[in-house]
Amino acid sequence: DEREDVLHDALLLKKLAQDYLQPERPVQADPMLYGRNYFTRPSAPTSEEDAERALILADAKALKQLAVDYLHPEKPVVTTDPCATGRNFFSRPSAEEYEGEEDAAERDQILAESAQLKKLALDYLHPELPVVTSDPFATGRNYFTRPSAEEYEDEDAMDDRDEILEDMAELKRLAQDYLQPERPVAVDALASCRNYFTRPSAPEQEDFAEAEERAMILADAQALKKLAVDYLHPEKPVVTTDPCATGRNFFSRPSAEEYEGEEDAAERD
Repeated sequence: DEREDVLHDALLLKKLAQDYLQPERPVQADPMLYGRNYFTRPSAPTSEEDAERALILADAKALKQLAVDYLHPEKPVVTTDPCATGRNFFSRPSAEEYEGEEDAAERDQILAESAQLKKLALDYLHPELPVVTSDPFATGRNYFTRPSAEEYEDEDAMDDRDEILEDMAELKRLAQDYLQPERPVAVDALASCRNYFTRPSAPEQEDFAEAEERAMILADAQALKKLAVDYLHPEKPVVTTDPCATGRNFFSRPSAEEYEGEEDAAERD
């Protein structure tokens, strides 16, 4: 009995420790158990203390509302009283005096001049902006035909200018072709050209014997290159284009050394 009491106490202590360390765990109880109300228990605070606590909470809530209104003036005014009204800020008894009609007209004129100066500054700093006008009958004079414009160039000067521009374009094209030889040749579809090898100033062509000898030399050089590669890189696989090509076994060729017998292999092992 004493051992069971000790184990029962230890189990209760373990449960209390778990409830203390893990308050988020749900309360598991017998469905037949019941409990009293925390607020209506005999030792609960009196109604005076409740009223004072409610008053303190209301004051704290009002202070929070005032702080939010002060820090966020852009928030709209929300009220639950449909009969609530407010006075005009400008017509209140403590408001400053209104400006006279002359002062208001002068202020409007100053603002209009400021807007016009701002527009002129924008047009000067951003000439790429399009011209916007609200008058459909607005017109403008030609810059080149105005009375104060410079005189036009004559026909000879225009021809000279066109020739100079054509020469500059041709020089630019030649410079690009020289600096960028990889660019494709753009020509007229009707343009023709002569053969480089058959032109009159071309060197004499080699005869048939020289061409045959040159081809034989190149074939020998290619074969020597292949042999040199095979000698320097024995790890490369043997590549052949003849499907009928065959090869003999290195170990069973007639000139190979004799195989050792079974007894010699066993003795060697």
